[in-house]
Amino acid sequence: MKPSPLLIRIGSAAVLLPFTITVVWWSPWSTAAAVVALIAICLLEIYGAFIHAGYQPNRWLGMTLAMALAGAVVADRLIGLDLTAAVVAFSIIIGLIDALRHHERKGILADWALTIAGAMYIGGLASHLVLVRVLETPLQPGPLRDLGLAPGAGWLYLICAVTWMQDTIAYFVGKSYGRHLMTPNLSPKKTWEGAAGGMAGAILGGVLAVWICGLPIPLWGGALLGVAGGIVGPLGDLAESMIKRQAGLKDAGHLIPGHGGMLDRVDSFIFTAPVLYYLILLAVR
Repeated sequence: MKPSPLLIRIGSAAVLLPFTITVVWWSPWSTAAAVVALIAICLLEIYGAFIHAGYQPNRWLGMTLAMALAGAVVADRLIGLDLTAAVVAFSIIIGLIDALRHHERKGILADWALTIAGAMYIGGLASHLVLVRVLETPLQPGPLRDLGLAPGAGWLYLICAVTWMQDTIAYFVGKSYGRHLMTPNLSPKKTWEGAAGGMAGAILGGVLAVWICGLPIPLWGGALLGVAGGIVGPLGDLAESMIKRQAGLKDAGHLIPGHGGMLDRVDSFIFTAPVLYYLILLAVR
C-alpha cells in the first residue's frame, strides 16, 4: 500500500531535522557549506522555473553571482571588508555585458533581469543564515548552553524553531479547522485559521528557543521574534507560490519527498533569516 502524503512528509522531516541540527551545532564552516549547497540547489530550481515559463536566464552566471554575493555578505561580517555593493554593481555590469552577446534575441532583457533577480533572491537572502551562525553574543544559562552550544547556533535554532513550528502547526490547524481561504489564487490550501495557528506556533517556538538555548533576551523578546517570523515566513512561502504560479508549476522540484523541491522547503527560511537577523542585532546591541 502506498504511504500517505502525511507519512511521507513526516519521514522526510525525520531525516532533515537531525541533519540540520547537527550541521548547525558542528561549526560555522559546516553551516556555511550547507548554505552553499542550499543556494546552488535552490538556484537551479528557480532558474528551472523561469525556463519552464519560457525565459532563458544564464544559470551558471547567476550561480557565480549568487555565490559571490553570499561571500561578500559573510566577509563583511567576519573581517569587516564591505564588498557587497561592489558585487551588486559588478553583477549588473557583467549580466548586461553577457546579454550584449544575444542582443538580437527577443526577451533578452527579461532573461538578464531574471538572472540577476534569482541570484539576489537566493544568494542574498540565504547568506543571512551564515550571518546568524557567526553571532557571538554570550549565552545565559540554559539546557543546551550547558552542553556546549555556540551562541550563533542558538540564534539559528531560534529561527528554525520559529519557522518550523509556524509551518507545522499552520498545516495541522488548517487541515483540521481551515474554512476561510487566504489567497485561493496563489495557495489554495492556506486558510486564515491555519495562519492563526501558525502564528501561535511561531511565538511558542521563539519562547522555547530562548529558554532552551539560553539566549540573552527575555522570554517576551523571543515571543516578539516569533511574531515577526510568523508574519514574514508565510509571506516568503506565498512569494515562492507566486513565482511557481507564474511559471505554471506546482512544485519547484522533486528533491524532498512530500515537500517538493528544496526551495519549497526553505522559502520561509530565506525570508525569516534576514528579518530576524537584523532584529536580533537590535535586541542585543
